[in-house]
Amino acid sequence: MDETLLKIRVLTRAEMTLAKANARRIAARSRLYAIAVGMILLTVIMINIAAYEYLSTLKGDAVAALLVALANGVLAVVVIFVASRIKPGPEEEMVKEIRELALSELSADADGIKQNFAQISSDLERIRSGFSSVSGVLGSANSGLGSLGPILGMLTSMLKKKGK
Repeated sequence: MDETLLKIRVLTRAEMTLAKANARRIAARSRLYAIAVGMILLTVIMINIAAYEYLSTLKGDAVAALLVALANGVLAVVVIFVASRIKPGPEEEMVKEIRELALSELSADADGIKQNFAQISSDLERIRSGFSSVSGVLGSANSGLGSLGPILGMLTSMLKKKGK
């Protein structure tokens, strides 16, 4: 039982470590996505300004604003690409392997306990059927304690013959 508790502790620790690592990865992705959203907003603003300037003067300051907006858009795409490329680290892979090992060990322990219960159930069923057959034999011989006498006598004589 101590071994099973140890396996449960290992599994719990592995799950907690995975949850923390996952939270760190999500936080890093979220920061990068927030930066990308800010850049996209800036891009939209700059595109609006560029379109306005371009349409109002048909050349001049608008070209510069449009180039800045395009640069912000490219940067936002790069940041989103970098954020999507963040993958689990080697420590997470190790913890996942430990978790899988602990789960398989606990599953094997559960199967062993299940087999033990099945064996106990089978043994109890045989004992019950044995008592049923004995009570059936005793019941058919006029039932009651009076019918035990001949059976006990016969058993005693058999045991005496074996002993000689």
